[in-house]
Amino acid sequence: MNPLKSSTAARAGAVALLPYALMKTYWAAGGTAGKPAGDLAAQLRENGAPEALVWMESHGLDFTVFGALAGALLLAALVMPWGARLPRWFLLVPGWAGAVLLTPYGLATMVAAPLGFTVGDAAGWSWWVGMVGGLAFAGLGAALGVCSRSYQRKTAGARSTSVEAPGATA
Repeated sequence: MNPLKSSTAARAGAVALLPYALMKTYWAAGGTAGKPAGDLAAQLRENGAPEALVWMESHGLDFTVFGALAGALLLAALVMPWGARLPRWFLLVPGWAGAVLLTPYGLATMVAAPLGFTVGDAAGWSWWVGMVGGLAFAGLGAALGVCSRSYQRKTAGARSTSVEAPGATA
């Protein structure tokens, strides 16, 4: 039986992020279906969030989307030859951290959402929002785990400052 190829896992992780990105884009464009009621920027300010996050939210930019984009970029760096030019630790530390934190969080969210469990003030929140977010987090986390393990094996003897691109010739 063939193990899952890291490039396939990276594609699957990116695809898992698409519904999340579409939902957040819809909300940024003014859509309200499934969106919790209230002013999230005001809630962030009241809870002591950094002013940069408040500013982004008040301008329709959800900071979690930037995290998802960073995760997709990390997936690409783990499987593409250009990623091998980066320090090994620079990819493996966030790769494994994302796998360990995002996978269980996403899975738990997908179990809790249909049961009506949510975090904080969620008037107007719809269960399917939790499913979309859970799929994104679990999919990205699982893909990061597969890709990080593959990258770690491919670069096992390499120095932590740089590695040769997989399949590259001198």
